[in-house]
Amino acid sequence: MENTTGTSTHVTQSITSINGYLAALGGDLAQKILDSFPPLHRLEAPLPPLLNSLRRNPYAAQLLVVMRIVRRWEKSGSAAAVAECDTGKTLTALASMFVHSHGKPFCGLGMSPPHLVDKWAREAFQTIPGVRVFIIDGLRDAKANAASGVNEVKLRHRKILPKGLKTSLTDLRLRKNYRSAPARWNAA
Repeated sequence: MENTTGTSTHVTQSITSINGYLAALGGDLAQKILDSFPPLHRLEAPLPPLLNSLRRNPYAAQLLVVMRIVRRWEKSGSAAAVAECDTGKTLTALASMFVHSHGKPFCGLGMSPPHLVDKWAREAFQTIPGVRVFIIDGLRDAKANAASGVNEVKLRHRKILPKGLKTSLTDLRLRKNYRSAPARWNAA
């Protein structure tokens, strides 16, 4: 690239499409991106042994994404993964939370459209050892004959089923006087 804008008058006059732009300046553009955003985890860097504790093994490319998310979390306190369908975003998100927590108990919140809630719960069970999953089916008080409120679920024969604990966000707010989260949940 010849000047600060990344294009020269001579080159840009001959470009008539986005394909032409990328063909002419793609290499310089790629180098600029790499210079501006150096990788947080390199291929040759060691992976934490904690990844071997996962119930499912991510592919090599997914492991890189997991470690880059963890490094971003450590560096800035937040991270995001954007990818196409069927690239393993759920697996990488779950594995990232597990590695970031160093195998200690943690609370994660996954938000998904209603038709994907059971898929997310199933993947959590299939990925993280010893995980507890709660589904928030509604924000109001739980009704005895409806799936509303906060429900703990279990995985049985690849189906998500109620486990028994059923409460509401209102009840949880009222239990703030308990000293620990386990005491709060056990009081339900």
